[in-house]
Parts: sequence; structure tokens; C-alpha cells
Amino acid sequence: MQVETRILPPKYQSYPVDVYLRIFRQGTQYGLEIHAVGRSLRCPIEMTPQDLLELNRQLQQEMYSIARNNSQEPPAKEELENLIEVGHYAFNRVFGHSEALTAIKQLTSLNSGITIQIASEDFFLPWELIYPDSPDILNYSSFWGMSHLISRVITQGNHPGSFVSPQINIDICPRLGMLTYGGLRGVEGELNFFRQMENEGKMTLSLLRSLDSSKKREEFQVFKNFWDDRLDLAHFACHAVCASDSPNLSHILLSEEFRITLREMDAYGISINGYPLIIMNACETGVLNPLHTSNFASAFLKYGARGIVATECAVPDTFAADFTEQLYTHLFAGKLLGESLLTARQYFLQQYNNPSGLLYSMYAHPSIQLVQARGSN
Repeated sequence: MQVETRILPPKYQSYPVDVYLRIFRQGTQYGLEIHAVGRSLRCPIEMTPQDLLELNRQLQQEMYSIARNNSQEPPAKEELENLIEVGHYAFNRVFGHSEALTAIKQLTSLNSGITIQIASEDFFLPWELIYPDSPDILNYSSFWGMSHLISRVITQGNHPGSFVSPQINIDICPRLGMLTYGGLRGVEGELNFFRQMENEGKMTLSLLRSLDSSKKREEFQVFKNFWDDRLDLAHFACHAVCASDSPNLSHILLSEEFRITLREMDAYGISINGYPLIIMNACETGVLNPLHTSNFASAFLKYGARGIVATECAVPDTFAADFTEQLYTHLFAGKLLGESLLTARQYFLQQYNNPSGLLYSMYAHPSIQLVQARGSN
């Protein structure tokens, strides 16, 4: 059934939302609304939560295979074929209804670089891996994440930073807080990059000191206090583990094996000051179990982040460090978050035939931008 409606983007948005997808539970399956060009289409998605869980597993498995083996050389043809096959399968499952399929093909073919915003309570996919073209066509640029700006809205829970301006006003230079895990080889490279940026006057770095795991309660307070500083950006270079059986026990590893669970962050009342943009450059931080809501992205949005960029599955830490450099170079130059993320993905694809940038997902509005405050030098 088609219903006419009109959706006007807020005037401050540098990117209007070209296509808005709302996915909701409909009995034991799901429903889909597509809003675009002043119209709305509502139709079913014939998938159960278990179907969705299995589809997520297949997408992440194929992308992990490419990311793991693609550090130094292009992926094998078979790996690319497998990823494209499951990406196209996901496209057909989500947009299997004939009207939905026609509508989404028409809308996404208008031009590249359109903005797609997806809102849902419990339907999560690595949307960047959606592949609308025939699986006979082997073209990385056809993945949604290589041609469109995709943002997610988690509709469950209260997110204090949801309605703040996407402009991050800075006085002199951005203030970036960094949290690291010593067990990753690429951490030193990321840290050196930020220190170089600080030496060049492009940012101010605040580094969380090493935490002693033998003094958990006292050291957790140090972690909690870290978020009291008014930060513009926060960057995790760490390891993360998602516990699908007990989501609130999902945890991040900092310093030397200092484990912090989602349950502990809730129990001790983490609160983030200043509505920073958080980049979680860590294994599995973006993986959302569609049967649960406890996850890293929604947790930090609840604590006060303006938005989150997170990885969908394990990323080689050497690539993570290189991707960090590309992404922040664009952000520090004043480019919008959506443009910065898309440009960084395309850079590694064009220069190295490396599609691993598809693993980075945006739980934020693409218009987030570092803006020099008026009257500052």
C-alpha cells in the first residue's frame, strides 16, 4: 500500500536524507517503510529474527575472510565472488517485496552518493555490504558502502546527543581523547599519527593512562573520570569482544588486559561530557546481535556521544591504523563525517584494491563536522 507523505529535512543538515528506511517488528517477521521524494511505501520483509541472525553471520564471515587476507594483496576472485553473492542475497531478502525492490532500485540508481538513513529497533545489518547488482558483475564499487552515505538510527533507548547540532564548535583546535590497548600492533602507529597532528597544531591529545587490572575498582574510576573532560572526539584503538549469549558482558580491552564490560559501565553510571564523536577502531564494536540491544554503539550513544563510527567485524590492526590516518585527515580538514568516511573507503579501494573500509559503519548523522568557532584564531 502506498501513502503519500512529505518529509522535510532539518534546515541545518548539509546532507538531506534522500532515502529513509524504517524497519519494525511485524508479528514474527518485520515490516519496511521506504520514505523518499515526498512519498512513502510500506511492505513486509519476510524474515524472522533467526533468519536475520544467520544472514548477519554469513555477511560478517565473508567480509572477515577478505579483511583478514587482504592486508598486502588484492583478495582472491573466489573471496570477492562469495562476498558479492551474499551481499546480493541480503539485498533480495530485505527488498524481496516487488514494490520495495522496484522502489529501492529506482531511488539508488538516480545518482551515486545519495544519503540512506536506516532506523530500527532490532533489525541490524552491515548495510555497507548490500550489493544490488547481479552477482555476475564483479565490481566493488557496486556495494552500497562504496557509493552511498549510510547512517543508522537506533530507536531504542534515550540518546542525549541525538538532537544536538552536527557542528562540533572548536575554539583553537579539536580536543581528542584516546583510549588504547597494548596488545594491538597498530596502536603505536595510530598514537604516532595523533602526536604528529598535535605537534602540527591540528589537535590536542588527551591520552587515557595505563590502567592496572589488579586494582579494578579504583582504576575504573579513572576510566569514568576520563569522560568528564569536554572532548570533541574520542578514539578507541583497542580490542572488543561481543558476548552474544550475555550481551551485557560484552567488553572492551584497554591498557594491558584491563577489561570493561557494558554491565560495569551501566552499573557505575558512565556519563560522557561535550557530546563528542566517538570512533571505535576496534574488533567487533559495531556487531549488533539483532536479538539483543546491549551493544557498544547504542551504549555510548546512551552515555552522551554525538555519534559513533564502529567496525562491523574484526579488522586487521595494521589496516585499522592506516584507515584512521585517512579518516582523521579529512575530518581535521573540516570535511563532513559522511564525506570523510566514504572518501577513506574509496581511497583504499582505488589505491590498493582493498575493500576493508566497508567494515566501518556510521551510527551518526553524516553532517557531523568540526567547525571553527566564531572569533577564534
